[in-house]
Amino acid sequence: MNAPTLIEDLNGLEPYLLSKIKGQPHVIPRVCSVLERGQLELQPNNKPLGSFLFLGPTGVGKTELTLEFSRYLFGDNSLFRFDMSEFLHLDAVKLFMGDETGNPGRLGKILSEHKQGVLLFDEIEKAHRLVWDLFLQMLDAARITLADHRTYDLSGFYLVCTSNIGSQQLLRPTRLPFATLERAVISELHRSFRPELVGRFDEKIVFKPLSPDSQREIGRLAISDELARLQHRGFELTVSEPAFEFLIRRGIHRALGARPMKRTVQKLIGDAIRQALKSNHQTKGTLAISALSDALTIEHEES
Repeated sequence: MNAPTLIEDLNGLEPYLLSKIKGQPHVIPRVCSVLERGQLELQPNNKPLGSFLFLGPTGVGKTELTLEFSRYLFGDNSLFRFDMSEFLHLDAVKLFMGDETGNPGRLGKILSEHKQGVLLFDEIEKAHRLVWDLFLQMLDAARITLADHRTYDLSGFYLVCTSNIGSQQLLRPTRLPFATLERAVISELHRSFRPELVGRFDEKIVFKPLSPDSQREIGRLAISDELARLQHRGFELTVSEPAFEFLIRRGIHRALGARPMKRTVQKLIGDAIRQALKSNHQTKGTLAISALSDALTIEHEES
């Protein structure tokens, strides 16, 4: 990519992420700073393009932000995600890092097939400590030697780790300013991880719990995206205000935050269309606008 085109793309990165990620305006500029340095090749050659440790409760946008910036920078199918709770026990570590028989493990398989993208390690605190040691190599030298004795290059990747460490500090009712809570979370992080590991991340960012207004913004965005997707399938739909409120209530989970929102919106709107098509004996074409609202209203009344 030539320099003017690259700069133009990078100029659009922050507005794009702000349009997609709600309730975390303090996060986006810090993330973009690392991403822009990586894309402009300002990082040392022996480092990943950039590295992040995202902290905060479940469902506040940590994974969604990672998905959106990977899509913007590298296109679809550029995010490679690992649920680190799967590697909690010692006997499961070889599934991640391979073994001496030549099995590369999940990480080695990704690195042997792809040369760039984003590696997302969810809930890193749940992994076995042997896995933590691998991150010292990855973050320090952008190279890693796995149990199959092969050395892999990570210099074309961004590394993102997420953690729920300190989340109770953020979820507890309090009038303390966020900056105070942020310091408490970072302090708990340092008590949980070795300082040489924490210090290797380019950015350690604490996400805020979502306010009701932010939850509604996320809901509106999810509904708008789903209606746009369905429009390409021939369905011209709108959602009434009662139906919108119903979708918002169903999409927010007390423990999971806004994480279920997209899936909930897709399911309920899909079910509403399915019921309307069956009752109208249609198989394709434009669905009456009222049908969606009616179907959602019926489900709301029944629930």
